[in-house]
Amino acid sequence: MVIVEEIVNECKTILDTFLVGYARADYEFNEFLNSERGSEKVYGFIPGPATFAEGRAMGFTTMNHVFTLKLIDQYQSKDDDSALRAALFYQYGLIQESLKQLQKSKIALPTATNQVLLISGLSLDEPEVSPEDCLVILRANFTIQYRYQNI
Repeated sequence: MVIVEEIVNECKTILDTFLVGYARADYEFNEFLNSERGSEKVYGFIPGPATFAEGRAMGFTTMNHVFTLKLIDQYQSKDDDSALRAALFYQYGLIQESLKQLQKSKIALPTATNQVLLISGLSLDEPEVSPEDCLVILRANFTIQYRYQNI
């Protein structure tokens, strides 16, 4: 579906301007490959499951689609977990601000008949930590409701 690619591309454009210091991940689906490429701070934005939403517009389909924002940071290993904790709490703040930025931006899609209606439903997965790679990954899931024309 073209609309999914449009949403991902537009959200990444917004996140690029907001997530200063983060680069787009080379590997969005296998985060651990990024650490092998020397990336200290990267992010990924990928589509997940989608469900049909009841809509009232004839000739259009409305969907609720979960998208995942992944923040991937390397931290300096120390005698305690203070560096890991600092990196993780920084990520939590960025996730909160990212949701605000995406909601404020009123995502405009290139195809005129495609429309983002609502961004909501933030949920956070348990942080993933790889002590071997000194890597912490935080995943946030957003539900984006959109509509596209069937005709």
